Amino acid sequence: GWEGKAGCLSDADLAAMESRHKTKMEELEKKVDEAKENAGDMEVLDARFDVARFAAKSLSKDEALDAYEKVLALPKLSSGKKIDCLMEGARVALFHGDNKKTAELIEKAAKLAEDGGDWDRRNRLKVYSSLSKLLVRDVKDAASLLIDCIATFSCTELCSYTEFVVYTIVSNILYIPRTELKSKIIDGPEILSVANEIPVVARLVNALYDCDYKGYLQAMVELQPILVADRYLQPHSGYIMRELHVLGYKQFLDSYKSVTLESMAASFGVGTEYLDLQLSRFIAAGRLTAKIDKFGGVVETNRPDLKNAQYKDMIQKGDLLLNRIQKLARVVDL
Repeated sequence: GWEGKAGCLSDADLAAMESRHKTKMEELEKKVDEAKENAGDMEVLDARFDVARFAAKSLSKDEALDAYEKVLALPKLSSGKKIDCLMEGARVALFHGDNKKTAELIEKAAKLAEDGGDWDRRNRLKVYSSLSKLLVRDVKDAASLLIDCIATFSCTELCSYTEFVVYTIVSNILYIPRTELKSKIIDGPEILSVANEIPVVARLVNALYDCDYKGYLQAMVELQPILVADRYLQPHSGYIMRELHVLGYKQFLDSYKSVTLESMAASFGVGTEYLDLQLSRFIAAGRLTAKIDKFGGVVETNRPDLKNAQYKDMIQKGDLLLNRIQKLARVVDL
């Protein structure tokens, strides 16, 4: 078994550790009782926070969240301290991968912040919210929050500033237009300040903007292990890589009415068979508006007319609305 191997606890060690934790919790709870008897509300609050923070570091998720609930239950607690407590609880849930609980706690904190939170807490809350959205693959909303917070980032308890910049670039490259990509990402002073620390990500965004598609794909290859090694990006590494492929191919094809597979493959530095397979998948999934003439070895783009696209969208939504009204009418008749 695992027992006796380096870095693994034996049953005896585990029991001893649990005993130490229990003793420490009893000591901290005793300090809470002493503060209630001999001191004021602030001392009770500090003692209760000490219990919760120890539970967060050393005990289970449920025990830690329960300890933070006890902090929230204290009388005369200011809205600022409630927000701090909810954010610390959200960090516990985030660590344990409980995305639902994380979102619930952040939402509660956001409501309090709207009523009376200071600028620093509201700003930190936006960082918590952006990373929470990133974890549940709400990348578009996360991207806008991340770029808003980049100049005032202070949540080093969640990630380093360099990591935060990586999240900002990787999420925003998928959604913002080229003009904003240049002003907000490539030339952004906060991003330029750490660009030397994140050469792969910087190279990726610059290659896309400069239409250096071969360099772009090479940067993607180097990016993949970075995504896999990151706790916030790892669950979505496959999705991000796929979206980056679509982004590169779409930008290239937007410049042409038709282009040979051979020419496009040369631009991306890949073989024609590989490119044919990739494009076929994305065209079939409706991600690229193009078609492949296999006999002629040509990719033809068929950009949908904007008015026709809007008309079709309106017809589809109208049809969906009518179906819902008919279903509702049947329920009302019953």
